[in-house]
Amino acid sequence: MRRTLLLICTVLSLVQANAQDQFTVEAPNVVATGERFRLVFTATNLEPESFNPPEIESFVVLAGPTTSTMNRLEYINGRRTQSRSVSYTYILEAGTTGKFTIGEASVVSDKVTYRTQPVIIEVIQGTSSPAGTVREQDPVTGTAISDQDVFLRLDVSKRRVVKGEPLTATLKLYTRVNVSGAEDIRFPTFNGFWSQEVYAPQQIDWQRENVNGEIYQVATLRRYVLLPQQSGSVKIDPSEIVCVIQVRNTRRGQSLLDEFFDSYQTVRKRVIAPAVTVNVSELPAGAPGTFKGAVGQFSISAEIGKDSVKAHDAVSVYITITGEGNINLLEAPRVTFPPDFEVYDAKITDNSRSTGGTFSGSKTFEYPVIPRSHGDFTIDPVEFSYYDIQNKQYRTIRSQPLKLKVERSTDLTVPGVPYTPGTHRRAVESLGRDIRYIRTAVPAWRSKGKYLTGSYLYFVILALIFTVTGIVYVVMNKRREHMNDVIRVRNSKANKIARTRLKAAGVLLKQQLFEAYYEELHRALWGYIADKLGLSQADCSCERIIEILQERDVEKDLIQNYTDLIESCEYARYAPDPGQLEKERIFDTAVKAISKMEQALK
Repeated sequence: MRRTLLLICTVLSLVQANAQDQFTVEAPNVVATGERFRLVFTATNLEPESFNPPEIESFVVLAGPTTSTMNRLEYINGRRTQSRSVSYTYILEAGTTGKFTIGEASVVSDKVTYRTQPVIIEVIQGTSSPAGTVREQDPVTGTAISDQDVFLRLDVSKRRVVKGEPLTATLKLYTRVNVSGAEDIRFPTFNGFWSQEVYAPQQIDWQRENVNGEIYQVATLRRYVLLPQQSGSVKIDPSEIVCVIQVRNTRRGQSLLDEFFDSYQTVRKRVIAPAVTVNVSELPAGAPGTFKGAVGQFSISAEIGKDSVKAHDAVSVYITITGEGNINLLEAPRVTFPPDFEVYDAKITDNSRSTGGTFSGSKTFEYPVIPRSHGDFTIDPVEFSYYDIQNKQYRTIRSQPLKLKVERSTDLTVPGVPYTPGTHRRAVESLGRDIRYIRTAVPAWRSKGKYLTGSYLYFVILALIFTVTGIVYVVMNKRREHMNDVIRVRNSKANKIARTRLKAAGVLLKQQLFEAYYEELHRALWGYIADKLGLSQADCSCERIIEILQERDVEKDLIQNYTDLIESCEYARYAPDPGQLEKERIFDTAVKAISKMEQALK
């Protein structure tokens, strides 16, 4: 056991070391004629003893290879991680247009040779401005970013498929300007498809691509694997994104130093990926009876957990379907078991994954069964049908038959009596009192106590509850009607509000805040008469007040004294100080005027 564990640990450590030790190459996919670029070979966690450079024939080597070493030390959750990399960098310049291959490079470390894959670089005519900048002739405004400078595109791997055939949808952002961020992202919705997101980067990785002879920086935002669930022209709705773009505002001056004073402007542009239509054809007629919608390339196998068991013991039958296609949507195949087998629901183990625009792997269906009698049994081959996409026809495959030997159980059984799951036999025990005689005598009933329900007190309490509820309802209804009458409410509260304002004016008078005192006294007089007569702010004037008071037969002397008092408060705020006695006299006069008006308007 110890040797086995040591061997497993050694293998795992070697696998981890091989996964970390690598020799990679980095180069742009597309460059323009006359453009200079870097070709970098990096050896990670290796100690290169020698470097064999690649064959570079179609590019001009301006510099290199220059060697650089980087050591990296990280602490993540208390765990120390250390890595070392050695880089070999070339500076190349593209000459003629076309597609050119840079051969493999290799390094030797610990007598092991590590090689890179050949790199294909496309060279196009250098007519476009460098990626990440705006052309100088364009004005720096929101309209300077055209639909050709940045756009969104949803690419599908197939436009014509059959129902259930996998396809890939990739959402990409193309730009020739400096996109610094994104807002209000709305990813596509796939109505009519079963979809699974297979690529969603946490950090955007920009790559170069040639689009109609122009170099674009391209970022893959999302990648999905789709399985069409309905036939016809299925439309994938548009997706959109708001790009945050940094635009340089160049100062046009006579000195070269003006370039150091360039400013940048943030521009937001909404880009929309057009809708994509996929033509989904219905599967052809003539499907076999065992077909349940599987589309792709598959194989089937069957096995049983044990070759022999005892009766009433459980055993599992495994049906495994392997291949690629819509394997994740496969249903459990139909298995014909002998009639003496008790079968339970299948347990599904899905080991499929998305690779290369489809789903591949295996799916295992485990059937727990319990044989209820002894003997030799044979489980018939399991049939599975699928639609072959490549050959465009239905195929039916079969598993091998399974044989099971069931021995006689050692449990006590009674011949001829069927076994009932969940029950066990035991000897009959006589308890003496387990069966009682039926009582034939009339029982003597007696009262156990008194209850509130049904008594006189119960009905009295119930009547009181209804009476109180009715009274409360009537009172609240009258209060609601009273509160809805705004004029009446203002009239009833006019005297109370006026007294509050007069009290506040008296406090201001004692504090010798004369301007605030006159203002508060003026508000008390105006507010009282307006609330009492039900006047709005627009209708509240001396002429209107005199007219209404005369209609209500108020004494002319009281009307004149009240309006004169209002005008006195207005003039006193801007007139010279009349003295403390005069202020107190005006205050007392206002209190008496409001009291007399209250008596006159009752």
